Amino acid sequence: MSRSVYLSGKSTDLSDREYVISQNVRNPFNVILIRRILSSFLNGVDSKVVVHVHLTWPFFYVVLASFGLSGIKLVYTEHNTNNRRRAIPFFWLIERIFYRRYSKVICISQGVHDSLARWVGPELAQRLETVPNGSRLYPVCTREPIRNRKLRLVSVGSLTYKKNFSTAIEAFAQLQDQFESYEIIGEGPERGRLERLISQRKLEKKISLVGWSNNIESFLCKADLQLIPSLWEGFGLVAVEGMSTGLPVVASNVDGLRDVLGTNNLSVTLVDDPGSAEAWKLAIGTAIEKLAKEGHKNLSVAARSQAEKFTLKAMAERYLEVYRKL
Repeated sequence: MSRSVYLSGKSTDLSDREYVISQNVRNPFNVILIRRILSSFLNGVDSKVVVHVHLTWPFFYVVLASFGLSGIKLVYTEHNTNNRRRAIPFFWLIERIFYRRYSKVICISQGVHDSLARWVGPELAQRLETVPNGSRLYPVCTREPIRNRKLRLVSVGSLTYKKNFSTAIEAFAQLQDQFESYEIIGEGPERGRLERLISQRKLEKKISLVGWSNNIESFLCKADLQLIPSLWEGFGLVAVEGMSTGLPVVASNVDGLRDVLGTNNLSVTLVDDPGSAEAWKLAIGTAIEKLAKEGHKNLSVAARSQAEKFTLKAMAERYLEVYRKL
């Protein structure tokens, strides 16, 4: 039997095996509430209880809440190659105390594994295990031939510094005559800055900040190329989703994301200097030449083949394998 506990959120429309603590995520009282829930899970259970934890605050709270409770095995999933905590002097000493309480730490890509291994040291690195994320896969889309028309670009992601959309916009400005449109799907604190940049470059008629959407598939199917200009990534779910539709990708050559895209994938063009608009201009140009030479069909086959390596079923089976070994 599995149960889900959410640190915050709405308590409506939950099943009888889902719980919402409904407290401010920074409230230390959450430790007591989590302990009560863990204790209730242990009642009447003869075998071990595996508690799988995600994200920063639960990482700390669950360790504190589980002290003195027997029969619990803790598992944590590390989602990123970097975070702000690692910039705090000597904070690795504190984090290692907490990581030590987890029997296994799942890393969603080899890039995440390597980065975390350096952070926690060789002893704790033995507890790390790489289980690639799984993603929903969309049906392959049939795209129009690119002869006698301009291309359409798409990006999907939060409007944050990490996603680096400003650099992609600068590169687009230099190539705009070759494109009909560039749609960026997502929302976040960088919206105002990106809107000003689009206005300064006089690209309002070509670049759209669409905002959040629950119909990502339709945007992916309209596009000819997907841009993923992230400065760092733990994995890259949007890359898998895009490739599942047969969409070629131009992406930053960074740990995590590179693991997902592969280094010899015909449908992928990697950018070695993600912060350089000139590097993005050249890479996009290379992707256009590749698309003109190979056509959507050949690139679609390569993209779909790569995406199928990251199914939800494969991820779930790997997780179960980890649980059984605890």
